[in-house]
Amino acid sequence: MKILIIRRENIGDLILTTPLISMLAKNHHVDMLVNSYNKQVLDGNPGVSKVHHYTKLHHENSYTEKIKAILRRITTILTIWREGYDVAIVAGNWNKRPLQWATLSRAKRIIAIGNDAPDSVTDKIPYMHDGMHMVEQMAELARPLNCHAIPGKLALWVTKSEREFAAHKIKNTYNFPLYGLQISSRKEQQRWPVENYIEIAHRLSREEPCKIILFWSPGSADNQRHPGDDEKAQYIINACKDIIMVPFNTVNIRELMAGMSLCNQIITSDGGALHIAAGVGKPVVALFGNSDPLVWGPWKVPNRIIASADEDVAHISTDEVYDNFMALRKEVLIKIPKQSI
Repeated sequence: MKILIIRRENIGDLILTTPLISMLAKNHHVDMLVNSYNKQVLDGNPGVSKVHHYTKLHHENSYTEKIKAILRRITTILTIWREGYDVAIVAGNWNKRPLQWATLSRAKRIIAIGNDAPDSVTDKIPYMHDGMHMVEQMAELARPLNCHAIPGKLALWVTKSEREFAAHKIKNTYNFPLYGLQISSRKEQQRWPVENYIEIAHRLSREEPCKIILFWSPGSADNQRHPGDDEKAQYIINACKDIIMVPFNTVNIRELMAGMSLCNQIITSDGGALHIAAGVGKPVVALFGNSDPLVWGPWKVPNRIIASADEDVAHISTDEVYDNFMALRKEVLIKIPKQSI
């Protein structure tokens, strides 16, 4: 059976769909339709035969680039149209735009979540109950195809050369523990203050010899297309010159994946970076503001979740993060063979 999975949302959404991909790919041919922003997380995934992608128009600045994006989109539509898919899966609650792509694919069956979906959806999955993890929600889309199973781990693939490039940047000559701090989040209520990151970096460095690996979204805060945290990162770097901190600047998702894959443990707020950390199998302390950790929490990795009572991570104390980090680290050290630490 030839299946097209449509996942056009953010990086984290696509990563949380990878267990569904693995589930279906055991017995079927699976292709993906994604956007140009999130497609790199699928590189190397053995469950995916082909990746179709398009560029969202708001990601282009000039009219010329927008026209080029439209022409590429038309090409993608024609390519999908010719593939002859048996099934198109809208990965998530049904929505007009991904459903348009599913219809354009001419698939014989369309699967989507939502009892109120249009009649073009041949297999309607009931809306999920509150508190069901997104990975489990995605797994329900396999039921009409009799492929449902308990979803496995997230599946991200980092190449040897990518790891070597990241290791060269970190230069961990003395084999210190590598502790990642990821400071960026799209949502304001998911942003832990830079002063807290500075304090936690110093506390971890006082606890034991270690290297703090600093991750952030590249770019200036005033970048209209893709605002980043270059200024925040530099502020933290300037305040941490007395400890061993490695600013791990990245130019794409692949570099972030590779850098995180070398860390022993990571602190990050909810968002795409959290799921990258879990996707490369790292223990993670996850800070939650105005998102539901039952739905978006780290999947199948050792973790500690700290949810702010007032839905703002700015009010989570460094004491709470430090205590959870150390408790998780002790738990991991007990379970991991000494040579792997």
